[in-house]
Amino acid sequence: MIARLGDSATRRLCVLLAFIMAVPFGAAFAQGARTFTVRADNDAFDFWMLPWNRPDEEYTSGVHLTYEGGNAPRWAHPMLRSYMACGATPGKCASSRWELGQDIYTPSVSPDDPHAAPGARPNAGWLYLTQAARILSPSSLDELAVTLGVTGPPSLGRFTQQLAHRAAPAFNRPTDWSQQIGFEPGAIVSYEARRRASFGEGADFTPFASGSVGNILTQAEGGFDARAGWNLSAPWLPSTRGVSLAITGGASGRAIARTVFLDGNTFHDSPRVGHEAFVASGRAGVELRYRGFAAAFVAHSDSRSYAAGPKWHPWSSLIASATVD
Repeated sequence: MIARLGDSATRRLCVLLAFIMAVPFGAAFAQGARTFTVRADNDAFDFWMLPWNRPDEEYTSGVHLTYEGGNAPRWAHPMLRSYMACGATPGKCASSRWELGQDIYTPSVSPDDPHAAPGARPNAGWLYLTQAARILSPSSLDELAVTLGVTGPPSLGRFTQQLAHRAAPAFNRPTDWSQQIGFEPGAIVSYEARRRASFGEGADFTPFASGSVGNILTQAEGGFDARAGWNLSAPWLPSTRGVSLAITGGASGRAIARTVFLDGNTFHDSPRVGHEAFVASGRAGVELRYRGFAAAFVAHSDSRSYAAGPKWHPWSSLIASATVD
């Protein structure tokens, strides 16, 4: 019965996501440059470690598909009516961002035992769709985003992890999803502001601040990103010019009020371990652009997020994007 209910919920979710994505995209694709991005986060991408020594825990996987372009979403038009769509003006402009993603969180287990130690975090999956309204310029980004999604079996976290582990069973630890965050529909409203100081076309420095409120995540974050390289343009503006190369780095801190992935479900009992109030993160990477195409590798490390968690958890991102006029 539980399996049938999970399958039914999954089918309904897929139909809903397809409908939500299909309805507004006709207007969003209408004008200006468009950028399509695929980002994969995984601790299996920690290439400086031997394959059998790489972690398979904490934030262990994320797959994000992003579209940026067009005019601002319809719900943001009253707020952004004074801004033209990006591509129609050289000054500040309005744009949309869509993101379909899945994140997976797992506890640490030994190679011989799939059961987590006492105090370890529960398994959790988060399948979501985000729509954001953006105001962009070469020196600034402001973004207001609304995210809707689900946790629990309909998030397909267990299915995705087991599918990936079948590809390289010799390097993966066993999994046990009997203890996971349960089904919960989620909503998050977030705002982010970035301000870029450029030093010619060879370097830039971008401090940022953001805040999120919702039953899945409520937090505030602040930090900076920096780049040094050649022929750099604003990272959030579409670009199809020449070749650019950058070494990237950054650091940030998050003050967390609630995260369902550690604090458990909002409306019913579920596994929970509680969260640390402050989590620090650092990152470093490299990015190569050729005309409308870009590829990047970024290594991240996060400090302890709950009492029994690791002091630091390394994970990495592979990113590829294409911009078309």
